[in-house]
Amino acid sequence: MPITPQQIQNANLIQDAAAQDLAPTIRLVAGPGTGKSFVIERRVHWLLSSQNIHPESIIAVSFTRAAAKDLKDRIYSYCANHNQGNVTDVKISTLHALALYMLRQTGNLALYPTEPAIMDDWELSNVFDAEFSNSANITPTRSGDIRRDHEAFWSTGVWNPANLPVLAVPVTQADRASFNGFYGPRTQTYSCVLPGEMVRTCVTQIQSGLIDPVAILGVRHLIVDEVQDLNPCDFEFINALIIRGVNVFISGDDDQSVYSFRFAFPQGIQNFTNVYPASTNHVLNHCFRCTPSILTAAQNVILNYPAPNRIPKQLTSVYTASNPINNGFTQSNAFNSPVQEARYIALSCQQLINSGIPPKEIMILISNRRLQLSAITNALDALNIGYDANQREDFKDSDHGRFLQSLLRIKSNENDYVAHRIMLGTPRGIGLGTCRNIADKVIANNLNYHDLFYNQLPPQVFGGREITAINKVITNIAVFQTWNLTDTIGLRANDIDQIFLNNFTQVEVTNWRGFIAGLPVDMTLEELKDFLQTDSQEEKDKILTVINARVNPGPQNQVAVAIIDKIRIMSFHSSKGLSAKIVFIPGLEETIFPSVPAQNAPGLILENARLFYVAITRAKAACILSYTRFRNIFGANTAMNPSRFCAATGTVFSQQNNNSLTPAELILITTSIANL
Repeated sequence: MPITPQQIQNANLIQDAAAQDLAPTIRLVAGPGTGKSFVIERRVHWLLSSQNIHPESIIAVSFTRAAAKDLKDRIYSYCANHNQGNVTDVKISTLHALALYMLRQTGNLALYPTEPAIMDDWELSNVFDAEFSNSANITPTRSGDIRRDHEAFWSTGVWNPANLPVLAVPVTQADRASFNGFYGPRTQTYSCVLPGEMVRTCVTQIQSGLIDPVAILGVRHLIVDEVQDLNPCDFEFINALIIRGVNVFISGDDDQSVYSFRFAFPQGIQNFTNVYPASTNHVLNHCFRCTPSILTAAQNVILNYPAPNRIPKQLTSVYTASNPINNGFTQSNAFNSPVQEARYIALSCQQLINSGIPPKEIMILISNRRLQLSAITNALDALNIGYDANQREDFKDSDHGRFLQSLLRIKSNENDYVAHRIMLGTPRGIGLGTCRNIADKVIANNLNYHDLFYNQLPPQVFGGREITAINKVITNIAVFQTWNLTDTIGLRANDIDQIFLNNFTQVEVTNWRGFIAGLPVDMTLEELKDFLQTDSQEEKDKILTVINARVNPGPQNQVAVAIIDKIRIMSFHSSKGLSAKIVFIPGLEETIFPSVPAQNAPGLILENARLFYVAITRAKAACILSYTRFRNIFGANTAMNPSRFCAATGTVFSQQNNNSLTPAELILITTSIANL
């Protein structure tokens, strides 16, 4: 193994010092590939095994559901492998889920008919914003602006925070009053909540003395992962626990804070040791992922665009002292057109695959899907190279894709009110006005929305069009009553064809068939539901891996193998948490990255620098950057300037006249991979 035992021992000493710290408040600053997850796993194990802490009093939280699930899997697996059997009583979730739990325990959710669900982006746009705009007689865009105005307040505690986009027509007090009159009754009818709402409600209740979070949660130790992604309200929640004596361990990296559109607050991790002077501070500086040339390019970007109060770091690749030393491979190219750029990438991928590199170890990261994706996929298609560009998102967020998700969600949980609303409104021929009228009449007549589809309708409340729409849902529910979530898509594909035909057209059936052509026939409906509901590529890969491991080797599981072992094409944001041995980052041009809106906002420029840092540090052995001198923009061949971040890498971007990597470059990359 090129990484020496001494290097591993040195890193373990630093990681263990953080994991076993007894201080009441602890900050762990961990750059990419430095072992943050290992520290958290070890800390939970240490608390249970050496400190005899009851597992029920340990809570770990992360930013997203996918990240929380991954954290749970890692902690449970580590403790199980170290014979720590009571780990399943440790609570691991998101802060939103924790807030919901506290509000439920204290009776603050009594106005909701069942456990409320947090609406996702599609539901916010296509259900909440659509109905609010219809009700208030405003455009859907304006409706979304007013909703985000409230989400900004819930997340930050102030109206019009600095990172809220400036609107041509500011949100007025009358707009806010209209929103408040709509959102309470509507979210109670659909038993749902909006992002940020529950944590803010919980914090308000705590600060008013109406909730004792420590007593309700029984918590003594709180572990917070990816803390740089939390917003100011989340930090108010954490502070409420700290001042009540809870031991808090936070971990993250301010250089990887890239969610300002969700009001991420990197100052929280930056200022933590100042706010809590008794805190201890640990910094993980040994990067086990990136080879030196890659890490240097990434660090140069951050150092050229440092955020105010950035935490100083001395991040170093362990491969500077491995045996043999492995500097890795970086290349910075300039092309004349996106077609030339894409062809170079495709031919290089072909060379790498022919040299024995698994396709899944190649990642292509793009910042603008609309402008970049087609050229790259066309070039890969021309060479018959398999890739996963997450086109399934197109199915997932289509009306018929959401209809299928609602079907599976109802099968999993009959009390999923939002799923019933989606099943009502997505089929052909059912208008928004009909859906809104049904909800309005539920509110006016004090009815239960869920019961419309399971009990006899009250007389003289609903009109003919509304009754027809409700009966259509009832018919659809009856169709899948005999199904089981353990059924495979191979078994139920024809049945789903028919239910699509009953609600849509042959076009949607064809689209559905194209979607499942890329999935293993042994995938269960439960796994299909989870696959459709996650935005995490890592989580999707895990689902496919589980299926592949479950089925016997043979023709049926070859699809699962093929799906997993493909080149991955994704956005910078989607790549967070992932890695690959080779990463291509094309399209590094001004107006594309950074985009025009970002160019006019200094805070977004700094965040884009951090996002570029995240993208580069996905690479282990090779990172190939590029821009094009000309690009077709709105039908015109337009001269492009290299992104300001190109020079910031400290690398020289040279005109690339080769069609692909040279044999010597290919040897450098494969040698670097062999020495990881």
